[in-house]
Amino acid sequence: MESAQVRSCAALLLGMSIAGAPMAAAAKHITVKPGESIQTAVDAAECGDTVTVLAGDYYETPSQVELDKSWGQTRCAAVLIHKAITLKARGPVRIIMPASAVSPQCINQDSSYVLDGIVAEGTADQILEGIEIEGFTVQGFANNGIKLRYVKHFNVERNASLDNLENGIWPTLSANGQVKNNVAYGSLDSALWVEASQNVRVIDNELATSPTGIEVTLSKDVVIENNNVHDNTVGIGLYHPAAAGLPPQDWPPAPYGNWHVASNYVHNNNMVNPVEGGGEVAQLPPGLGMLILGVSHVDVKHNWVEKNSFVGVALLDWCVAAAADCAANGVPPGFEDTALHNIRVVGNKFAYNHTATSFPDNVPPELQALKSDIMFIDGSFLGLPSGTDDCQADNILIKPPPPNAGILMYVVPSPSQIGVDLFPTCAKWPTGEGCR
Repeated sequence: MESAQVRSCAALLLGMSIAGAPMAAAAKHITVKPGESIQTAVDAAECGDTVTVLAGDYYETPSQVELDKSWGQTRCAAVLIHKAITLKARGPVRIIMPASAVSPQCINQDSSYVLDGIVAEGTADQILEGIEIEGFTVQGFANNGIKLRYVKHFNVERNASLDNLENGIWPTLSANGQVKNNVAYGSLDSALWVEASQNVRVIDNELATSPTGIEVTLSKDVVIENNNVHDNTVGIGLYHPAAAGLPPQDWPPAPYGNWHVASNYVHNNNMVNPVEGGGEVAQLPPGLGMLILGVSHVDVKHNWVEKNSFVGVALLDWCVAAAADCAANGVPPGFEDTALHNIRVVGNKFAYNHTATSFPDNVPPELQALKSDIMFIDGSFLGLPSGTDDCQADNILIKPPPPNAGILMYVVPSPSQIGVDLFPTCAKWPTGEGCR
């Protein structure tokens, strides 16, 4: 992204000055009242302007078309932003999926919608710089609630994404921004997904009732801090590039990582997966506080992880977790090493995890036996490369069931030990020493 041209207010003003044209007038404020169109105000705004929306329900008629060139799809948005502006709600503002009057361009042959709520989007050649979206409730859209694509320097704050059926809040191919103090629930992929982005802070959000509460893929320098993540299938998912939905030609350059997961409350992530079929999302089993798959350079520190019925924090080689997919499709070229590297799980608190008494059919019996607070499985027993510099230490178990059980932490041993004790309990409370 660093080499792409940036479409920013400063760049536009500088260009006008060099050309000898008079400088643009000071940024103006546009107010939208109930019964008026938010999109009309956004279209009328210029770079640097603020569009303020007064309290009320807004049923925008999606006439703007967003062409996702990566997938060759046409998608629509109720509010589509292609300028560096601030979009701010004054009082409770809901943007609701309209029951009718949707453009034919937004309807598939099977009569389903391809429709997002709020989208701020530049292009790979014209990155949109300087976006704020604050204070909106976006509800009931067929795809994403709030999406940012090719955006730098963004702030998404105090919004609610409710029952938007793809992702709730989704910065992708974006950089240098924060997603703060939002609520997102009821999606069929991730409540909040940071994809192919850099230098993003995810702080003080509440993420719930989705297959994954917070997901990160293909990204660099991500901070996930002070979030309340609950009642999902998987609370926090940090996934190998093979799990990315983005076509490889659009991936930012590797390496990925430097993800800091700190001081989050991750609890009660036991929701039955609502997605059916053979896709990766459908394969996520319930009861996982955190699922860390085949990634590198991750710190998991000072989180409170409780009442996740399968595993508090699960760390797995990607191909161990997705054996069928690895066998059928392999992994993306250049990412054949699916092990975990440089993972630190330090100073977390655990309570009442690993309590499940039954599992869905997609969880093999040998994994069902690994109910634990921390589970680590590398791929060495399958002949895959082993991870390096992984550490689990000083994790404190508050109230283990049964009483005084200590931390249940499992590691697959070296191949020479298979058949002796395949899944030993290898860590003792409170230090976690002796794991590796």
